[in-house]
Order: sequence, then C-alpha cells, then structure tokens
Amino acid sequence: MTQKSPPGRPLLPPEAEEEILTALFTNMKISSGEIAAILKKHHVSGDTELLQDRYRKRMGQRLMASIRDEHGHREVLARGSEYIVLECCNDRQALQAIRRRIQSQMNGLEVSSMKVGGRIRVLDRFLARFRKAG
Repeated sequence: MTQKSPPGRPLLPPEAEEEILTALFTNMKISSGEIAAILKKHHVSGDTELLQDRYRKRMGQRLMASIRDEHGHREVLARGSEYIVLECCNDRQALQAIRRRIQSQMNGLEVSSMKVGGRIRVLDRFLARFRKAG
C-alpha cells in the first residue's frame, strides 16, 4: 500500500523529512544545498526522463515569461498548461481563469508580506529599546 502525503507536501522518507525539519528548526534556516545533500543521503531521486521533461517545460516557461511588450509587461500568460497571447485572446473564461490565478497569487504574497512586515516591526521595537538602554 502506498503512502499518501498531505496536500502540498511531497512524499519523502520520514527520516529525511525529520532531518530537514530538525536542521531548519535548530538554525531557523536551511539552504537548498543542505536540503539536497540530506535528500541525496537518503537516496531520494526521480525518474530521469520525467526530470528531463520538467526541465524542458521550465525552459519553455521561461521563454514564455520573457515575451514582453514595449513597457516590459508580459504578453503571454498561462492557463493551465496552455500559453495565451493576451492581446489576441477572445475567450472570456480563459481570461477570467488567468485573472483569478493572478489574484490568488497576489493575495498569498500580500499575506506573506504582512507577516514579514510584522516581524520587521518587532525587530525595530527591540532595536529602539536597545538604543535607549545604551
């Protein structure tokens, strides 16, 4: 029977996941190189052809993202696995789907930005108290 991972979490060997999370919470940070080394140590690997396909798709995605107008704004956006030239699109549903995806991304970034801003305010208060005490 295969294990299912919670939504949004990759299925990793429990020992690898534990080691990564221990390193993260011990130092409150971890580099992608450290993560890769831990995963390698636990023999985590992928199918070579699948990895090549993902690489090719990522390169295509970068190409599509690089297509810009004279003001530097994107001309081509994705709807699922399909890329659409915005100025030529007459599919209202496709445009609404693109807008919903962008709005969702913006909302997620806004929440993250507020969380970072809150932490900066805490650090600023500590710094102000430290300066007063000194």
